[in-house]
Amino acid sequence: MSTNHQLFKMLDKISTSLDISSSVYKDAEEKYKAVGQWLADGEYCLIDKKICLKDGEIYAQGSMKIGTVVKPIGQEEFDIDLVFFIPNICKNTITPEKLKELIGDRLKSENSRYKDKVTSTNRGWCVNYANQFHLDITPSLDKIDEPYNNSELVADKKLKTYMSSNPKDYAKWVDNSALQIPKIRSTQKLFKSDIFMMDGLFIANESSATVTELPSHTPTKLLLKRFIQIFKRHRSEIYKNKSDEEKKHKPSSIIITTLATKAYLYCIERFEYDNEYDLMLDVLKYMPKYIEIKKSLYWIENPTITSENFAEKWNEKPIRKRHFDTWHDNCQHFFNKFHSDMGQDLLFESLEEGFGKDSTQIIRDEYIQELNKSRKKGLLSTAVVTTPTVVKPNTFFGK
Repeated sequence: MSTNHQLFKMLDKISTSLDISSSVYKDAEEKYKAVGQWLADGEYCLIDKKICLKDGEIYAQGSMKIGTVVKPIGQEEFDIDLVFFIPNICKNTITPEKLKELIGDRLKSENSRYKDKVTSTNRGWCVNYANQFHLDITPSLDKIDEPYNNSELVADKKLKTYMSSNPKDYAKWVDNSALQIPKIRSTQKLFKSDIFMMDGLFIANESSATVTELPSHTPTKLLLKRFIQIFKRHRSEIYKNKSDEEKKHKPSSIIITTLATKAYLYCIERFEYDNEYDLMLDVLKYMPKYIEIKKSLYWIENPTITSENFAEKWNEKPIRKRHFDTWHDNCQHFFNKFHSDMGQDLLFESLEEGFGKDSTQIIRDEYIQELNKSRKKGLLSTAVVTTPTVVKPNTFFGK
């Protein structure tokens, strides 16, 4: 396989280490379902009547929902975005401000387990589990005038009016896009067999120039979602040592996810690839293609609600657009600098620059273990590698 294929396998291993663990996921899921049950069981008083939220539904949105959560750096906690959907209240019955107040009063009530964990956010509330994660809860109402889709109503950031949102269909859009199959060219004759294995999948190789479809990258993570995780981790690493003020302007996950998904669909429809890494480079390259200008305003359209602009904050604070451009340029430069003549030490140093020491150490250790196994079998030499600096191949992956 090409060195770019091998390089992507390294990135995939790094990304796997950044996934939320099954134990943390289960713990978070149990906790947010308990919060949802507590909210649904409450009795809420308006001026002239009592209302019940027994049909309320709490569910994950964003990275948690689509499977692109990235492990935080250092002491940061996982940020898990939730929606508490209330289907039996009309927007004319309650203001966004009052809705938030009712939810907050329930969470902060004396007999609540959450009263010491709750803080306010722009649209809702945050339940903090110290040194684990925090649950950001946004209340939403049913948008009864559009029954043909899953759109809901959430408060704007100033709690003055309701606006459309559609986290369920957005997640479906990303999921369905990730299932779209890129075409990978097999460009090398393989030894002794016309069948080879790629990430656990057996693929027939009819000739050295045939196009084979890649159903998925791994049994648990599709290529698009890996790309998104890789881009998000690079962003987090870049902003790790920046000031708190600069961190406020870092590119948002929703913008990275939306642009990467649109670029992915564009690339797989038009091009064929020799390996996953080249596809990832193209996805990164074409992301800005989907930043539009409408009436002199930056516009990144929500594919599920055409009236929603994910770049709205760029127009309010242009510095955020400049931060996106800077990150994107940096990201392109970073991923385009790897090449087949890069030495082992420089390879790992470069990966560490983009993904951090701890994440890179995982694949460094695995690489050394593989070298040791080969040496023990007599494939390289009789010496056993004990530290990353003993053996220094001229090119990465031992070429």
